[in-house]
Amino acid sequence: MITTYGFSIATPNKDLRQAAIDAVFRWLDDVHPHEKRTNSTPVTIRHDTHDPIFRVDVLEQDPRQAAARGTTATLMTSKNELYFDLRRSLRPTKSALLPRRTIDRPEPRLNKLVVEIVELFKTRDAGQIISPKIIIANDKLGGQSLAALAEAPGRRLPIVIETIVGKPRAITNANTAMQLAGIAHVAHVSSHVAEESFTGLHGARIISPDRITVVWPRGAETENFFQLDDDELVKQLIAASIGSLATLILTPPKRRALDHLQKPEMTATSQTSGTNTASELDELRRVNRELIEENAGLKENATLTDMLSARKTEERDWAYDQLTTFLGMKEDKSYLNKVSDAIEYAAKNLTNLVFHTRALESARNSELINGRRVYSNLVELNNLAARLQRGDFAPNVFNIYCNQQLSNFAASISDEAENRYAQDYAIEWKGVNVLAKPHIRCGDARIHFYHDTTTNEIVIAYVGRHLRDKSTN
Repeated sequence: MITTYGFSIATPNKDLRQAAIDAVFRWLDDVHPHEKRTNSTPVTIRHDTHDPIFRVDVLEQDPRQAAARGTTATLMTSKNELYFDLRRSLRPTKSALLPRRTIDRPEPRLNKLVVEIVELFKTRDAGQIISPKIIIANDKLGGQSLAALAEAPGRRLPIVIETIVGKPRAITNANTAMQLAGIAHVAHVSSHVAEESFTGLHGARIISPDRITVVWPRGAETENFFQLDDDELVKQLIAASIGSLATLILTPPKRRALDHLQKPEMTATSQTSGTNTASELDELRRVNRELIEENAGLKENATLTDMLSARKTEERDWAYDQLTTFLGMKEDKSYLNKVSDAIEYAAKNLTNLVFHTRALESARNSELINGRRVYSNLVELNNLAARLQRGDFAPNVFNIYCNQQLSNFAASISDEAENRYAQDYAIEWKGVNVLAKPHIRCGDARIHFYHDTTTNEIVIAYVGRHLRDKSTN
């Protein structure tokens, strides 16, 4: 399991526990409404009034790779504080090597939860309230206050400082501050007076308009970033936050119904404790920890198994619906007879394919009447696209699988078609002109598509009559 995002925050105000739980439940209802939850997105909730630990764990299949994305929110009440911990993780579902340095910026709805918790706790870091907003230093006092925060020995979070004097646009902004809520303070020095007062109190010139400076806590060396955007900066700070997360050792929830049965056992244990040696007690604790960890691993594996089984069930049900549709087509000779009708229907129902506007237009203009055959091939291509997006096979062998599963498939076009008639095969995709070379022959019709290897999207680019190549000269 790889942690890809994480932050933690604590407050001495334990009365905020219910408000924090309510915030987590609002996020859960927003992301996974109860009426739309399935076994393919399991949600595990640990919640009891008398339990000091509250936890929500959500698991979602990541279509881009052979893994599941987990989101875990934990709230722990101790003697002195209320502790909140939020983590995103990548959990392999197959024996595949995944990138170890994967970092996730929190997606908007998760970031909204982070901001809500940070603003609710109002925790101070070296006297400065941890906030999802930018600290503005625009005068002498502001510059000195920022320098004092940078020098504070008890500071826990890093400070991101950007001097914006004379800049047309700041690199860090309000969105940066929200993405780093609970992870770092973000500050703007907006005047020469503030910049000079910061340097005067700090004793060294560490900030400048030509760079963004990160002042790490505990005397660590400052770090400078010169990028034109905040991407690398945010990723490094999230990585630092992940590295600082505590190892959570969660005791199993107590079974209150058995409390009266456990009391005699506890009494008996206390009577014999005098005879136990320290080494025996240490051994018991060690075995108990191992059992807890083993149980957690078994539970996670069982959850992943349930999720994958549910996904297979959904695929089987979808395939059954498609078969029923085909049987209905045979009875009604006019159903999806036209290629244009088949493409309109496919665009609505084959969710693993992307239909370019040119594909829809070319199908309407073709006036071909072998729509059911075209649709049948698109169904097979849709199934392969689903497997590709799940990570069942690598992107570079997609054409091999197409050749095995699709009759009359060609992985490319002739050199003459590419050199002389490239415009016939070109579409604009995400601002770039690309060639839809792979194609399927369906009688008089051709289905040309483009494989975006960056996102693993399969784009249907053209459906219609044979395009120009050497055989049309």
